[in-house]
Order: sequence, then C-alpha cells, then structure tokens
Amino acid sequence: MGAKIIVDLLKALASFSAMTNTNTHSRAKAGGEFGANGEWYEGGKFINTVADNAKGSKEAKKATRKQEVENYKWEVAPVAGQLALYPMMAGMEISNRNRENPQFTFNPDLRGQLATPEYIEIRKARIAAFNAGGRWI
Repeated sequence: MGAKIIVDLLKALASFSAMTNTNTHSRAKAGGEFGANGEWYEGGKFINTVADNAKGSKEAKKATRKQEVENYKWEVAPVAGQLALYPMMAGMEISNRNRENPQFTFNPDLRGQLATPEYIEIRKARIAAFNAGGRWI
C-alpha cells in the first residue's frame, strides 16, 4: 500500500515538473533558433516565452495632457498652453488640504530666490487667483 502511494506521488511530481518547465525561459540552441514568437534568437540567448515581454508591447503611450488643478483632481487645460496653478504652489505654499474648498496661504518661511520682493508678489497673486477659484494661468 505504501509503495503505491510513493509511485503515485512520483508520477504527480513528474507531471507537475513537466508543466512548470514549459513556462520557464529557455535558451536558444547552439547556432541560434527561431522562438515561438517568430523572432530569431542567437545561440545561448534567452527565448521569450511570455507574451507581455514582446517587443511590440513597448510602444509609447499617448499623453493625456491632464494637469493637476487641485489635490487629486486632474483636468485638461481649457486653452492650449495654459498652466495649472496648483503644481506651482503645492509643496511651497501652505495648503488646507480641504477637498470641498481648497485654499492656499502664503508661506513666510521660504528663503533665497523665492523670497525676493518681486517673487513674493507673484506668489501672492497666484494664491489670490487660486483662492478666488482660478485654476489656470
């Protein structure tokens, strides 16, 4: 009885091994060979056996042209060439992170070129425009 169980177990193991070996990457024979996808593989090179890795799947994705206008809210600019105000201020000015009524306040702790009198006026104008409901410049 015990020998039969061992034989059955060995048969199952052999069939499992045969199934798993068909899905692994193999190497091309010496001199090269054509893979299942029809491409030529030099001798010793890995043969692609996964459809997701095909060279044709590396085509460029089309850009959506969307910009983040509020936290987690993306839109396409109403007029080509306009820029969203949110990314200009996010991480620099102080945000209340309110999804219903997002607001920015001036961050007085910035230094360097962000603290010049001219740039402070630009920053304050952007904050005022965003808080008034504007999302594009």
